Amino acid sequence: MSILPRLLPLALCLLLPWAPTHAQEPASITTEALSDLQVRSIGPAVTGGRIHDLEARPGNPSTIYAATASGGLWKTTNKGTTWQSLFDDQPVSTFGDVALAPSNRRVVWAGTGEQNNRQSTAWGNGVYRSIDGGETWTHLGLEDTRHIGRIQVHPRDPDVAYVAALGTLWTPSEARGVYKTTDGGETWDKVLFLDRHTGVVDLAMHPDDPDVLYAAAYQRLRRTWGFNGGGPGSGLYKTTNGGDSWSELTDGIPAGDKGRIGVATTPANPDRVYALVQHAEEGGTYRSDDAGASWTKVNDLNPRPMYYSHIEADPTDGDRVFVMATEFYMSEDAGQTFTQMPTRPSYDVGVHSDHHTLWIDPGDPEHFYLAGDAGLHESWDRGQTYSRINNLPIGQFYAIGVDMRDPYRVYGGMQDNHSWMGPSATRRWKGIIDDDWKQIGFGDGMYQQVAGPRAVFVGSQNGDVSRVDPVTGDNMAVGPIEPEGEEYRFDWVTPTHVSRHDSSTVYLGGSRLFISRDQGDTWTRTKDLTKDINRDSLSLMGVPGHEEMLSKHDGTAGYSEITTIAESPLTPEILWVGTDDGNVQVSRDGGESWTEVGRHIESVNDTTYVSRVIVSSAGEGVAYATLDGHRDGDFAPYVFKTTDFGQTWTTITDGLTTENAGSVNVIVEHPDNPNTLFLGTEHALFVSTNAGQQWTEVESGLPTTLYDDLKIHPREKDLVVGTHGRSLWILDDTTPLAEWSTAAKNADAYLFSIQPATIHNFWKNTSYRGQASWAGENPPFGALINYHLGAPADSVELVVRNPDDEVVRRLDGPTETGEIHRVRWDLAHPPPPTEEEEDENGDSGVVQPDTILPELEYPLDPKGPFVQPGTYTVTLHAGDTEKTETVEVRGDPKIALTAAQWRDRESFLLDVLDAQRTAFHAAQRADSLHERLQSRAEDETAPDELSALADTAETHANELVDLRGEIYGLASVFNWSYVTQPSLRPPTATHRQRFERLRDRLRTATTDLEALAEDARASLD
Repeated sequence: MSILPRLLPLALCLLLPWAPTHAQEPASITTEALSDLQVRSIGPAVTGGRIHDLEARPGNPSTIYAATASGGLWKTTNKGTTWQSLFDDQPVSTFGDVALAPSNRRVVWAGTGEQNNRQSTAWGNGVYRSIDGGETWTHLGLEDTRHIGRIQVHPRDPDVAYVAALGTLWTPSEARGVYKTTDGGETWDKVLFLDRHTGVVDLAMHPDDPDVLYAAAYQRLRRTWGFNGGGPGSGLYKTTNGGDSWSELTDGIPAGDKGRIGVATTPANPDRVYALVQHAEEGGTYRSDDAGASWTKVNDLNPRPMYYSHIEADPTDGDRVFVMATEFYMSEDAGQTFTQMPTRPSYDVGVHSDHHTLWIDPGDPEHFYLAGDAGLHESWDRGQTYSRINNLPIGQFYAIGVDMRDPYRVYGGMQDNHSWMGPSATRRWKGIIDDDWKQIGFGDGMYQQVAGPRAVFVGSQNGDVSRVDPVTGDNMAVGPIEPEGEEYRFDWVTPTHVSRHDSSTVYLGGSRLFISRDQGDTWTRTKDLTKDINRDSLSLMGVPGHEEMLSKHDGTAGYSEITTIAESPLTPEILWVGTDDGNVQVSRDGGESWTEVGRHIESVNDTTYVSRVIVSSAGEGVAYATLDGHRDGDFAPYVFKTTDFGQTWTTITDGLTTENAGSVNVIVEHPDNPNTLFLGTEHALFVSTNAGQQWTEVESGLPTTLYDDLKIHPREKDLVVGTHGRSLWILDDTTPLAEWSTAAKNADAYLFSIQPATIHNFWKNTSYRGQASWAGENPPFGALINYHLGAPADSVELVVRNPDDEVVRRLDGPTETGEIHRVRWDLAHPPPPTEEEEDENGDSGVVQPDTILPELEYPLDPKGPFVQPGTYTVTLHAGDTEKTETVEVRGDPKIALTAAQWRDRESFLLDVLDAQRTAFHAAQRADSLHERLQSRAEDETAPDELSALADTAETHANELVDLRGEIYGLASVFNWSYVTQPSLRPPTATHRQRFERLRDRLRTATTDLEALAEDARASLD
């Protein structure tokens, strides 16, 4: 069946400009007002993400600290069974190194800003220190260093530390070199500085003499167009007096320009030093056996040094040394020969490549942790086999997409870890587990554009694009091919776009805009829409682009390329593109002709990278552009708006700063209200409810990380958040933000529209997975009711009525003013009464644990019966104010029940619910009566019949408790109770017969109880 008829009404709506009404007058919003709208993490964790450094406690390898590229700093105290994120609320989330003080296990040092030189490298703000094992942190300055390569802590004094600071990757600066503190970071001395382009990437300490250190100086510079990874500033330096003076080590080290250098020492042979040296002719592995006085090249091994140069010496054997790179290598003869470790028999099988750090257990050197671009692995046999620790949700997503299935799937492209598809929700009790995520693409995953239920355009780096069937996995490469003698250019994160007006039309951005009208089978192209700058004419650190450089342009295949594509929601004729060299082009005839309007944007360099352009539904000429200047050393946020097709632009950055936001990666507009915008930046997520006039940070449980892509689902109105460091998140139902207005803000009480809700049962289809497995969170089950109080109210009640105007549920709500409150109705009648379970062990001497992991996804107490599908009204009572909205309750689409069957089910279960209440209260009365009679019967003056009455009351109480259990048991066949899933189907004849018997017994039991109570009253009187 074609989906076009279903899409036609939506398309017609999109063709009409959005017209505000008086009630929709825009208003600003605060972070505090959003605090009750909490996000949920959906993962994935199975893919891992880049870890730069890993440290464990010698003698206690159960405690591990993992420093990630952009996903924060993590700690485990149980060998990775569970993890704690330590930096969620800090200003940055990127790390180059973490160091543990040998003399005080509670002191931890953290250097921010990854030390790699990628085009996607995140930057930090200096050094942090914790004196309580990572629970709290103190920022110690060195903000402008931006990237920390290594921290070495004095073995006997935790207040003495040395920091290897690379300095900013993008521009020359003074804030680089080696810094030293002797007072725990309160003050710093720069003890080694070479020049404004040369920082220090690695630092090793002599195992026996902490005044002896080896520093690897590294000259490098990256810009938008390329990379120069070496120069005369690079070299290996040594101090013997704690940094007071330094000398360059040159005997045996190749002369001339050098690049990145890695250095390592070992307590097994304190004067032995290993180094990986990048050099045009003599690069490789070097060794010194005299504390650096002389060096010998022992091996050519040093793969892709700008990204790796990681070397680690075994602390128990000075001849054993490891090199981490694309592959993993070990030498047992001091570097003379290396063995490639058996990590993967083939691409994408075994242990992921791209290794960055190794921690070897000094108490058992066959045991080590190996980490890199795909997370963390552990080996107990010195690297012959590995187990994967895959419960860290630190995926680095570039771009995401969503489809229209129910539940909808989320598609995402990840740095180093391919492209993936996973559900936004499942019916699993556990949530969204690892196996719910399916790999749908290879390479470095990029844009994911959904063209229909059987076609997703999956992008990978530098222009590769495939049309993938998400049902079968069929994978067809569909990118355009250059004419003879011509070479197309594509950005690392190549943008694609599927037309919202015609899903057969697909756009692909390179140096030109490529357009397909048949889902990628054939392509046409526009003219070159970039500035077409020849990067051979540009210099890096004084070296002209046409000359040789170390690691020349590594990671940057080209320059002058399209980075973003936008199509108007009102007409397919209006197209926009932005480029990495500063162009913003607009077409008003479907791509036939173009006008460059980026030149009208002021306050930024005219070649500033354009991170995103979007077109508004507010009018054909309304668009937004975000620019990212960090590749020029400018970390400020830039957001611009035009209402005249780019002839003029207005800066809209109120509320955004370099500190709270950083550079801007993405902007999206809400499909229901163009005044509502979301902005993803280097550090946080922001929202504007007045078309960008003012921006507010969305905290809502989100961590500090890089926010690279955002999508608002057109049906559910969920905001799907793609982060470059903390995987994927969802803010369910953004309706309150789309409907936020002066009317909503100023009203004494305001009730927002309620999204439809579907009845279903969760399936407990996983069993006993221990405590280490990670699962994404399902959305809150039921109808989400959102309201705002502008005036104080003593109480808030939400009353739900069925189509017959009968009350089915009453819910209490928070009374705080100034917040959007969210209350969940579980689509059910009230639950039956329950009582807390008594400790079964009593005084047996067994103590129950305070915490048992994993935490339960849902409470185990019995639930009330579901209502039948239909349209229900929800009335908000707040003080003297009443507001009413409707909510559509839908039946489970996977179970075919008629309206009559739903009515029959609900009616039966309401009778059962009445019986549950009767049995519960009767059992309580019988128990109370027994206690009173027993207490009086124990009195020596009590008549003899009281003892007999007490025994009879006890018998009645026990019988009623048993009967109550049987009635509750019958209810649990249909209503949630404990962990096993019930049935949504109507009762059978057997269920009805069983209930009638129970109800008859209950009538008899309650009658007998009343008679007993009368006898008791007479005896007690």
